Amino acid sequence: MKQNNAGFTLIEIVITIVLVTILAGIAALIILQGVKAYSDEQSRSDVHYQARLAMERMAREIRHVRSCADITGPVNPSNTLSFTDITGTAVAFSVSGGNLSRGVDILATGITSAQPFRFFDRSGNATVSCIAPNDIWFVDISLTAEQGAESLVLNSRVHPRNF
Repeated sequence: MKQNNAGFTLIEIVITIVLVTILAGIAALIILQGVKAYSDEQSRSDVHYQARLAMERMAREIRHVRSCADITGPVNPSNTLSFTDITGTAVAFSVSGGNLSRGVDILATGITSAQPFRFFDRSGNATVSCIAPNDIWFVDISLTAEQGAESLVLNSRVHPRNF
């Protein structure tokens, strides 16, 4: 009579389980790296999109300042920029508590620039007055936006159309 040895030994099963565990661990590390890279890029993209959108809106509206005299109380540098636009609407941008706001509307969060607004005359010298028509010729905006470990710096120099 012949004995049937068609099964697996305990050692073969243990070796198989160890090999599958090692392969699963390697696969998990590769997948986790991909997920982390995606998450980091998503965070970077969110920061960039929000800050860029806020910067574009501010630049567009600053171009519509009615006159130099309509910029109220510029301090150089400043955390606020208030002015009257060509339609007579009062506009105020400010940075406070990490939020960039237009009036009560929050344009961007995670802003770490304490004083993002700077004012310059035609020669590129810093100025804080609007006594003469050309005292403030440019408004510089410098935003630093952070979200987690991601940081983005955006700079723009805007010349209002009516100056």
